[in-house]
Amino acid sequence: MDEADDIRELVAAVRAGDPEASAEFYRRFGPYVRAAVRRQLHNGLRSRFDSLDFVQDVWASFLALPEDRYTFDSQGALLGFLTKVAYNKVIEVFRQRFGTQKHGAGRERPIPARADGEPLSPAGSPSQWAIAGEQWEHLLRHVPPGHRAIVELLRDGHGYEDIARMTGVSLSTVNRVVRRLKDLAGL
Repeated sequence: MDEADDIRELVAAVRAGDPEASAEFYRRFGPYVRAAVRRQLHNGLRSRFDSLDFVQDVWASFLALPEDRYTFDSQGALLGFLTKVAYNKVIEVFRQRFGTQKHGAGRERPIPARADGEPLSPAGSPSQWAIAGEQWEHLLRHVPPGHRAIVELLRDGHGYEDIARMTGVSLSTVNRVVRRLKDLAGL
């Protein structure tokens, strides 16, 4: 019996539910599929997923394929197909979880904490608000009254061009006010 017939018979027996054929199939191809999954599994996913879950997904996808859709002429062809399915399974989960820059696996950072282990509040403590208020008042005292609208729009997060348009001043004036603020703040 040639290799193509051997592979076709093995796949047909696995699809028919033969336990011995299934054991032989997993013995032959299981280590390769597992290695393909582990090769593709990003470090950000390793702590969240077991590689065997992906391997089981590969087997389930393979067995769900219509029998006439794919034929394999050699063990290498079948192995190449299973490896590609493994690659796609891992990539699919990676894209679902971390597909955008906003949620990229490499961008994860631990939550900053105080010395006592409590997480830092993004809103700041009352003393931080008081210090920020004092610094704001200091800056406003050193800004000409005509430029206060620019400074307040900066604080609200507007871009330089928007501020220039909203206040009716040139972009170079906004840049000059920003440079002065940076000098005052020591930046």
